[in-house]
Amino acid sequence: MILYTLMPLEQIFPAAENEYSRLVTVNIGGVQLSAEMQEGRGYRVERILSTDPAHYLDQSFQPGSTVYLND
Repeated sequence: MILYTLMPLEQIFPAAENEYSRLVTVNIGGVQLSAEMQEGRGYRVERILSTDPAHYLDQSFQPGSTVYLND
């Protein structure tokens, strides 16, 4: 789709600008994750950013699960 317009993209697609603003990148246990901060110290995993295939098999890092930062 090609859209020829002088209007800013924010006016055409207003929801797209804040869609990923709630996500942060965290490193937990050596695995880089894109996650949403929950109450307390927990993070809900949105996706795995690692290139190691073994990280995708680890059930604790599956999307939707909650992980915690260690002190």
